[in-house]
Amino acid sequence: MLGLTCLIAPSPISAKDKPAEAAKSADTTNEGAEATSPKAKPIREKTTSDKSKAKPDAKSKGDADASKPEQLGSYGDWIAYVAHSGKEKTCYALGQPKERQPKTKLKDTPGYIFISTRPAENVKNEVAINLGYPTKDGSSGAAEIDGESFELVTKGVNAWIKDQAKEKEFVGTLRGGAKLLIKASSAKATATTDIYSLKGLSDALARVSQECR
Repeated sequence: MLGLTCLIAPSPISAKDKPAEAAKSADTTNEGAEATSPKAKPIREKTTSDKSKAKPDAKSKGDADASKPEQLGSYGDWIAYVAHSGKEKTCYALGQPKERQPKTKLKDTPGYIFISTRPAENVKNEVAINLGYPTKDGSSGAAEIDGESFELVTKGVNAWIKDQAKEKEFVGTLRGGAKLLIKASSAKATATTDIYSLKGLSDALARVSQECR
């Protein structure tokens, strides 16, 4: 797996593809957000190294330069970033799994979690998970924090907290937790588990809040 210290950060984009299951209960402080992700790589038995997989997609070189995320600080196993789009900006904490299972199928496939704040949209600490592989839209997953479980829903390569009314509770639990497990399945029904360390997340979110008030 790539370490966060050498990661070219994916850039957050709006969540027009957020699944209806997650959007139904969203309040005005949590509407819309999509995880920024490198191009998805399907799960397969044998994979090859691809240095381009960690690079964000860009419509043009000019667009990429204009929206290139700026690192605000590194905190344990998390990094805080800010990305600009015109006069608007998005701040986010980014984490990457310490371990992906099954290793044989995911060893060259990156995954990410974004916890984003967008002041212009009145969105604070919105969670989006990039699984790195195609899922069956509307399928279920689970996020487990030290034994406490939250239901996820998937669309494309992403997963979201299904009940948006619980997103604030979820982030609060993350702040006080030690380990996060993300359990989901690919479009071909391969079950996966991502293991995240939560060390430094609280400090990363504090920096995000300071930058995007």
